[in-house]
Amino acid sequence: MRSTRLATLLILGAAAALAQEPAPSLPSFSERVEVRVLDLDVDVTDSKGQPVTDLKREDFKVKIGKKTVPIDYFARVDQGTIHAPDLSSASPDQVLATYRKGDEVFVPRNFILYVDLGFLSPGVRNRSLEALRDFVTRLGPDDAARVVVFDRSPKVLADWTTSKETVLSALSSIESKGVGMSRLQAERQALSLIDSSPRGRRGGTRTQIARQYGEEVGQEIERMLASMEQELVTLTPLNGKRSFLFLSGGFEYQPGFVMSQYAGGGAASLIAFNIRNVSGAVGALIKRANADEITFYTVDALGLTGEGGSASNDDPLGNRPLVGFQARQDRQSGLQELAVETGGLALLNTNDFDRGLSRVYQAVSTYYTLGMTLAKLDSTSYEDVRVAVNRPGAVVRARRGFQARPEADLVRDRALATMETDLSYRAIPVTLQMAPPTPDKKLYSLPITVTIPASALTFTPEGERASARADIFIGSVDDKGRRSDITRQEATFQLPADEAAGNAPLQFNARLMTKKGNYRIVVNVRDSATGKMGTARANVRVE
Repeated sequence: MRSTRLATLLILGAAAALAQEPAPSLPSFSERVEVRVLDLDVDVTDSKGQPVTDLKREDFKVKIGKKTVPIDYFARVDQGTIHAPDLSSASPDQVLATYRKGDEVFVPRNFILYVDLGFLSPGVRNRSLEALRDFVTRLGPDDAARVVVFDRSPKVLADWTTSKETVLSALSSIESKGVGMSRLQAERQALSLIDSSPRGRRGGTRTQIARQYGEEVGQEIERMLASMEQELVTLTPLNGKRSFLFLSGGFEYQPGFVMSQYAGGGAASLIAFNIRNVSGAVGALIKRANADEITFYTVDALGLTGEGGSASNDDPLGNRPLVGFQARQDRQSGLQELAVETGGLALLNTNDFDRGLSRVYQAVSTYYTLGMTLAKLDSTSYEDVRVAVNRPGAVVRARRGFQARPEADLVRDRALATMETDLSYRAIPVTLQMAPPTPDKKLYSLPITVTIPASALTFTPEGERASARADIFIGSVDDKGRRSDITRQEATFQLPADEAAGNAPLQFNARLMTKKGNYRIVVNVRDSATGKMGTARANVRVE
């Protein structure tokens, strides 16, 4: 998203005034104060794709970089519950992520369901969406999902919710809200123009058509990949199994490369050497997902091609002589790489989506979780990760990279996630009050007051007084979805020592400079001592 032009001046106020009434309850993120352990979710199957469920800690070997590292924690998750050895052997972060129902301990599952319409005809789209709806019906009552559709630009159809009805309704609405097909139509048009143009010298009309096509499609694919990376932020703070289910008709890894070959009659054209590729964006997306312990599951909704069942109009370049195989391979490369490098599955060249998504459901429900203490890992750079088991014939899937992220970056992401979604932190009660905006040169000045009870912060005695520190994060989102940067300010509160444990209201005053428009102001308060956070929001019209 583009950022709104929002400057923030922060002025700390005195402890005064009465606290406001609590804001309406919203779904909450679970507390995740700090990352202490590298958790690797490992999917192990036999040659028939069935899960291998009898492995022990000593059966696994983990290498980070070129160094074998000890496995400090080990647990097996089976059908969403921790079974072996028991909860006491799981990593601290894994324990924080669980919830109990009777005697069973469950690991919640969280899914971004991201549907890319750019290369999907209505028939292909509807067939794959039906399978995706069947997948959703299998989710448990505590599993959460967020639905995003990409049609030249991203749009959130359902924010994070545990309601299967809401998710199913969002997926069904895709069928009635336009047909998408932006990249598919661009490919059809480019092929039609090339076919109707005479062959000429290099750099002629046919090559120019391929060049223009590559630029147009490449820009859209880059927007989509940037949107997908931004979506990771909304998934990162959620505890439990974090998965990104990407349904698409594929995207060109080298936009326009195969089209230029077709324009040149099957031979590589000089234009190919000037064409962008999206490997950098895909690589950045993979590294971010691996750092945040997010797994990609990708689905090529076109299914089988050519004689296998896909009509040529659904994949026109992929069904052309000389370049067909290369076109399909290029379109699926990104899907394959996203899944393999993050430890997931790529469903390619199949029309049996129900079976494929059943395999995805199995992978997110039955797996091993291996924990390595971060303090034992020297490097802060991105490192290769490899997991092996001593079971002949076993297939092992785990993410292939990791980078420890600074706590400050993680905290900022949590604040950013509350801007991108309706989820909130509730460990600290926070209220937000705004005064009427007033003109200030070409902008408007919007005073805000943040109020929290003293008992929500950790006060340290200092003689007759006590002090507490908090980080205040402030940002805004306009009615077009454009967000500002997040401003962070350290605040220190002081009270008489005998009042620090009470509910005396503490206030923080800030002034936002902004343009006309409708805004949602989002404030997060984090107790510096414990890492606990609280969120408050308010809507305002500036005019």
